[in-house]
Amino acid sequence: MAPLVDQYKAFIIDLDGVVYLLHDPIPGSSEAIRKLQEKGSSFVFLTNNSVATPEQYVERLAGFDINVEPELIVTSSQAAGVYLDRNYETAGKTALAIGENGLISVLKSRGIEVLDPADCDAPDFVFVGWDRHFDFEKLKAAVVAIRRGSVFIAMNRDATYPTPHGLLPGAGTMVAAVSTGAGRDPYVVGKPNPFIIELALERMGVAKGETLVVGDRLDSDIEAGIAAGVDTLMVLTGISSREEIEETGVRPTHVRDDLKALFEG
Repeated sequence: MAPLVDQYKAFIIDLDGVVYLLHDPIPGSSEAIRKLQEKGSSFVFLTNNSVATPEQYVERLAGFDINVEPELIVTSSQAAGVYLDRNYETAGKTALAIGENGLISVLKSRGIEVLDPADCDAPDFVFVGWDRHFDFEKLKAAVVAIRRGSVFIAMNRDATYPTPHGLLPGAGTMVAAVSTGAGRDPYVVGKPNPFIIELALERMGVAKGETLVVGDRLDSDIEAGIAAGVDTLMVLTGISSREEIEETGVRPTHVRDDLKALFEG
C-alpha cells in the first residue's frame, strides 16, 4: 500500500502529543514535517491550546528546526475570534478571559475590553481556555458572570495536557469547574467541534476528501475529523492508545506509531 503521504493532498496536524511533548520534540516529528515541506504537501498545524499566539508557536517550532509562517498555525483562540466575527458585534464589548496571551490578543484585536476578575460584575462574554494562573477569584468571577447572563465560550474540553513527565490538567478541567459552578455548558470552539477543522480546510483551500487529520486524542482530534467528514490518523505518541479505540468506539481511519509513519508503506 502507498504511504499515507501519497494518499492525501493536505494534512491537518495537531501539535501537543504529535510534534512535541511540552519542550521536547517527539523523535522523527521534525524530520517528517521537513519532508512534507520538501514534497510540497499542504499542511497546517491545528492546536486546541489557546495559550500562545501563532507567532509564538512559530518561534517554538523553530527551536525544533521546523520553519513555518504564522499562517500555518490554527489555534482554538483563532477559532474563537472567527466564531465571534460570524455571530456577534464585538466592538466596545467586555469580557472575562480565563486564559493567556493567545486568547487575550484575539479578543483585544476585535475591540473587546478584557476585564480584571475583580471588575467583572456583568461582562458581555466569559471565555475559558488553558490558564496556568487559574484560581478561585477567576472561577468565582466567571460563575457569577455566567449566572447573570454572560455568553459562555470555551476553547476546548481537553481534560489533560501531555508532557514528558505525565499528564497535566488541561483547559477542560477549568471549563468543567466553571460549567459546574455556573450550571451552564459553554459553546466550545475547539476540537471536537468540526468548526475548527473547517477553518483549517478554508485556510489551505482544500477539499475534505483529499485531507488527513493527524492527532493523538480520540476524544478531540479524531472525533473532530470524523464529525467534519475528514479521514483521520491517530498517532500513539500522546494521549490515546490502541486499546481505547475498542473501549470508546471512536475509530480513526488509520493508526500509526508516530508522525514519521506518514512516509512508511
